[in-house]
Amino acid sequence: MRAVPGWMCAVDFDWELGEASGGNTIYASERDLRKHHECVDKCGIQEVVTMSKEDFDELVEKSGIDTSTIRTSNIGPAIWTKKEGFVAK
Repeated sequence: MRAVPGWMCAVDFDWELGEASGGNTIYASERDLRKHHECVDKCGIQEVVTMSKEDFDELVEKSGIDTSTIRTSNIGPAIWTKKEGFVAK
């Protein structure tokens, strides 16, 4: 399983992830985030981990998480669609 760390503005993470027209950027470093979002000292920083759909499915299966409790805005389009809902492997 490969998980890749990233950083986002906390407001983007809490309120816009998965909903913003054109998507949201996950930055490779906190420095890159600060360079493009001067608001983070006020808004906060959210460290995130990205992974492939297959790795996500494996993690969910191993953890026993009820997929109906996962917020749709925190799941990328490869996993969640408005038409189909949660797309299981």
